[in-house]
Amino acid sequence: NIIILNLFRNIMKNLLSSVLVMFIIQRASSLAVSRRNAFLGIATTATATLASSAAIVAPVHAKEISFVGTFSDPINHPGGKRTVRLLDAKVGDYQLAQVEGGGGLGEPKNYVLPAVVIGDRTIVIDFSPKGGPKDFVGVLDGNNGDIKFLKDGNKWPRLND
Repeated sequence: NIIILNLFRNIMKNLLSSVLVMFIIQRASSLAVSRRNAFLGIATTATATLASSAAIVAPVHAKEISFVGTFSDPINHPGGKRTVRLLDAKVGDYQLAQVEGGGGLGEPKNYVLPAVVIGDRTIVIDFSPKGGPKDFVGVLDGNNGDIKFLKDGNKWPRLND
């Protein structure tokens, strides 16, 4: 119990620090901090913190499993694969996840991206570790469980595992 309590304190300290730093940076550049940007900063920090240390175990519900699987990206990175897996941790109602991928044209051989699953239809992926956007939102598309990204319309077709 003491170990879990200390882990929780460290996670909360890191989360609060990241929110404070983000707020200061946003204020310095005269931009208001939106709830969405604050949440994504917290979720990204929490995912990275929990992935690099012992996770707080939380039950995974069937609705979040809909994103688990292996996908391709035939338009942007043909030949590559990306596997979405859920972490054993949550931040409030948000299920932490990660995307392991690579091997496609124009992308690193291997990478790991933090992600957050929201409910049963939305995933937010942080592509910044491979030079992309920090808050890319995707939704389940169609009956076969493909992921469609809202900003650019790109689709990751689900592969049969």
